[in-house]
This record gives sequence, C-alpha cells and structure tokens, in this order.
Amino acid sequence: MAQEPKLERVQTRKYPRDFLLAELKRVGRVLGKIPTMQEFRREGSMSPETLAARFKGWRGALSSAGFDPRKARLTYQDIDLLEELRRVASSSGRTPGATEFDEVSSMSSSAFLHRFGSWKAACESAGLKAPVSASPRFPKGHVPANKGRRKLTLSLEDVKYLYEAEGLSQAAIAQRFGVGHGTVSRFMKEHGIESRRLHYSMPRETTIESLMYAELERRGVTFVKQQVIDGLWVVDAVIPGAKMVIECDGEYWHSLPEMQKRDRRKDAYLKARGYRVLRFPEAAIRADAKACVQRVVDALIDRYKQE
Repeated sequence: MAQEPKLERVQTRKYPRDFLLAELKRVGRVLGKIPTMQEFRREGSMSPETLAARFKGWRGALSSAGFDPRKARLTYQDIDLLEELRRVASSSGRTPGATEFDEVSSMSSSAFLHRFGSWKAACESAGLKAPVSASPRFPKGHVPANKGRRKLTLSLEDVKYLYEAEGLSQAAIAQRFGVGHGTVSRFMKEHGIESRRLHYSMPRETTIESLMYAELERRGVTFVKQQVIDGLWVVDAVIPGAKMVIECDGEYWHSLPEMQKRDRRKDAYLKARGYRVLRFPEAAIRADAKACVQRVVDALIDRYKQE
C-alpha cells in the first residue's frame, strides 16, 4: 500500500483549522482506525496537544474530523496527561484545581489521581506549583487580619452593574475582588444601593451570550466564559492565546449613558493590556450569530498572520 505523504510542517500558531483536521484524517487512513493521541504523536506532523488545544480536547478533535469518539480507544499516556494539565494551566494563567480542570478539559481529574496518587503529585510531575486553595482554612477562632479591611477599588457604576445587571450577590463580589463581605455591604449602603435577598453567585448567562457561546463551540474556537481580567473587569468571553475579548452588548443596559462610559473605560484598559476587543450588539447576534462568530474567526486569522 502506497504511503500517504505527511502534510508539510508549518509554525504551530499558524495551523489553520482545516489543515489540522486534514492531518488527523490522514493519520486515520494510514492506521486504518481512529487514532489515539500516542498514535498521532508517532504518525502525525504536529503534536496531538496542538489539536487538543484547538478543539477543546482530543475527543473534540476526533468529532470535528468526522470520527466517533465513543468508538476510539482513548488510553492516555503519562505524557498526554501532563501536557493537557500544562495546557489548561497556561490557558487559565495558574495551576488549576481538580474541579476547575474538569470544567474545561475533556480529560478527567480522576485519571490523574489514579495515575499519580494525588492532584498535588500530578501538578508537581507537570512542573507546576501546587494549586492555591480558593478557601484557605484558618484555626478555630482565628480571623484573618485583612478580612473586611481592604478598600473596594471599584467605581459605584461598576458595583451597580455587577449587582443589578449581572446579578452577583454581595458575597460573590467580595470573593471575586478579594475583600470582606462587610466591605461590599458598607460600600453599597453608603452609596444608596438597595440590598435584595435573592441574587446569583455567578453571572447569569444571557440569551445572546448563549447564542454566541454555542456558535463559538460549533466552530471549534477555544474560549473561556465570564473571565475576570486583572481582578478588575469581567468579560463575556476571552480567547487567551490570541488575547481577544468578545463582548455581547444587551440592548437595554448598554444603551444607558453611564454604561456606555463604562464600556469605553473598559475597552481602553483592555487595549492597553494588549487585548483586542470585539463588541457585538444584541440585534446583530439575534439576527445572525454565525456572521458574528465569522468576524471573530477572521480577526483570529488576521492576528495569527501578524505574529
């Protein structure tokens, strides 16, 4: 049987989506079966981690190439597990906990626990620092010295937006920005923000955000929802590798003068930090979410060409 030629190698960051899928299909034809990550590493012209990063895991890459992941024998080697852990850590900017890892990876943290004995040991094997607990424990009766004493650096309109528009509770705002619950409560009382009993602890996903998320996932774009940037701004979606921010602007809130001023301030900060900001009004998303995501894809291609 004639051997199929490998596709010509190109720089990792500039692999087009179709190129990656064509190479995965080629390896499948060579092997006569659905390739595992280890087999693709041996036969392919790029690493399997490149596809896993682009398609949100190896299963996502197989699905996008027309394979049925359920029929694949996905037995991960140590190197596969550790590379995926490093990828998630690089994407989030910190060592993830086991629960956080499960939320963003197609692999399961249980595979790491079985292979390495503990999550901490897995992180150390990947050359990462142990994850920092989001809720540190203190001895009984001990109160941290800075609890409730740090100043809330957000503006009044930012707090009103998080509390009234995104539906965050006072406790959620306090946790997100590293201050005590009492600090947020006092700030709101001093500025006349009415306290309500029922609030979400996480931002509510709006209909237009759901439309964009679904289309981004369908197109295979890797992104993170509701990401906090520098502890100051929450963005609807961010593509970490390309430093690209996607904002879905609801018709009511983003038509208010104070919100428009806030959006300009937010965009200026993000641009100064090297992010490209793409804003999509509600009407455009509802009319054609596919066209909106095509703008994102085109912007990504332009960004990679410039690098």
